[in-house]
Amino acid sequence: MASIHPLRALRYTPKAGEIASLATLPYDVIPPALESQYKARSPFNFAHLILPNGDYAAAAARLDEWKGQGILARDTEESLFVYQQTFPAPGSGEILVRRGFVGLCDTENYGRNVFRHERTLSGPKEDRFKLLQATQVQFDSIFMLFPDAEGSVDARLAEICATPAHLEYGDHEKTYHQLWRVTDPAWIAAVQLLMADKPVLIADGHHRYETALRQGQPRTLMTFVSLHSPGLRCFATHRIVHSLENFDPQSFLAALPNVAPGLDPLVSPPGHIRIAIQLPNGAYHTDIPAPPAALNVAVLQHEILTPILGLTPEKVTAGGHLRYKRTREDALAEVSEGRAQIAFLLEDLPIDGMARVSFAGEVLPQKSTYFYPKLASGLVMLELQP
Repeated sequence: MASIHPLRALRYTPKAGEIASLATLPYDVIPPALESQYKARSPFNFAHLILPNGDYAAAAARLDEWKGQGILARDTEESLFVYQQTFPAPGSGEILVRRGFVGLCDTENYGRNVFRHERTLSGPKEDRFKLLQATQVQFDSIFMLFPDAEGSVDARLAEICATPAHLEYGDHEKTYHQLWRVTDPAWIAAVQLLMADKPVLIADGHHRYETALRQGQPRTLMTFVSLHSPGLRCFATHRIVHSLENFDPQSFLAALPNVAPGLDPLVSPPGHIRIAIQLPNGAYHTDIPAPPAALNVAVLQHEILTPILGLTPEKVTAGGHLRYKRTREDALAEVSEGRAQIAFLLEDLPIDGMARVSFAGEVLPQKSTYFYPKLASGLVMLELQP
């Protein structure tokens, strides 16, 4: 089902300097302070390309200049890349390893071989489309998941990871990145064959994939990771509600089932989904009756946001009234510091549940997942022109 292809990648050359001074996080998780740090590290840091601040023509001119100077060059041979990240798990500090491979996959509409798990927002898609049109380069790969319960693909990747990496560095989040370039036709063919009967699911990069669809790219650059990888982690994205007219905390609480004081323990009891709620007048949790297969982000949308607060999926997609925070502390601060009316805290989303729903063709609300760590940006790029 997944049609995998090698590529002649566009990559940094040794002339650019050390990769640690060049690579970045993906564009959409780089706050302004980190953007400034990245751009100060090197005149060739990847942030200068992926964060042009609206000047897409300047990004295209910079790209052409770097290629002309030999800072970036296209590989002469087709290859796949094996990519491994070693990192401490947030909270526990346990050292985890997540392994995948980078290559091309046919670009097609959702529902047959390629699946999504959440809706997208129009603003980020327009930004990436304009950058793609101007540069004709896909700068970031799409983070994809695939079923591999028997570990057949991972075994092939492990063979490569037992050899010296071609590129490696550590980043500011204490993630250690390693990349291997594989040109062996027999190895590539073996991976293609193993992937041929597997559907793929977008973990991260829905906006960029839909930009590729809009652009009409025949193939899209992707990083493929097994759903069964022991290093695959998906954390909660908490919901922040703000700027509601005539919002009354007491009336809101009265409309919820099984309300009790306190945010903890944030663990759903059998037959229910527990959602913690921080309001200006206190902390609570609600236990909402739900079937065993229910996912908290969907229950929150269908049982609270839409019927009680009037925040339908269409309103959420259009923007306004809803923000997202990765950490519990940041979510609670939104209410305590007066920037929001409600913070909804959620448990981490089970990966198997998310995959089951997505492969069935259902779509979760925006920002339903937060996979950590993010893939590095700046290691492998795809030129769209022949």
